[in-house]
Amino acid sequence: MKSRNAYIDKMKAKLGLLDARIDEWKAKSDEATADAKIKYQTKVDELKEEKQEAQAWLEKVSDASEDAWDSLKDGFSEAYKKMKSALS
Repeated sequence: MKSRNAYIDKMKAKLGLLDARIDEWKAKSDEATADAKIKYQTKVDELKEEKQEAQAWLEKVSDASEDAWDSLKDGFSEAYKKMKSALS
């Protein structure tokens, strides 16, 4: 149980860092030219969608039984990787 709680706490922290990155992209969008603004806003929308998917997986992990959480964490890890690659 302790490892699950530690994993959940770690993933919540990672999602918090990604929220900060989304805010950075929003700020860049606010200061950009019209063409660049569209690019930044598209990226922000993509990141928000990916974050929602990762958040949903994290909630499943949090609510899962002890036996099921290990397999669910793989799903969260994959969703997080997709979101992280979208930041690139």
